Amino acid sequence: MQIKSLSKKEDIKEVAQIAHQCFRGYASAKDAFKWISCNFNAYPRARYFIAKEKGKIIGYILWLEKGGFRKEAVWELEQIAVLQDYRGRGVGTRLIVDSLALIKDYLKKRGSVLKVIEVTTGAGNEAQKLYRKTLGAKKEAMIKNFFRGDEIIMLARY
Repeated sequence: MQIKSLSKKEDIKEVAQIAHQCFRGYASAKDAFKWISCNFNAYPRARYFIAKEKGKIIGYILWLEKGGFRKEAVWELEQIAVLQDYRGRGVGTRLIVDSLALIKDYLKKRGSVLKVIEVTTGAGNEAQKLYRKTLGAKKEAMIKNFFRGDEIIMLARY
């Protein structure tokens, strides 16, 4: 498996199909494509990374920088998605760990350091364990009745 930056516009369609399959918030694949495209165009504030296996994109992660290009940077893990058939094989862990290393390298090159990572996820989402394990993120707050229910805000401080 290879983790790399999403750099080709032609790959957006494949990422959008994964988003549409994994998140109920997209009414259609077309809506997912619009969302993925607008975030892709927000580079370097928004950074997509993809997991590829045998030439096929099997998952992706979207990181967003918050509050401007600061010396002590705050990033949000906005979305992570892995195709159903590839779950439970460490793809999510690799997406987080490998892409975060690339983010840190990018920050170092511009003279910044990572201060905080924010993750917002459903209160019942099992991915909270993944965020604790890979990022050291801890629950900071809960927002009631947000999106499909209660949402947890987790922070990892560096």
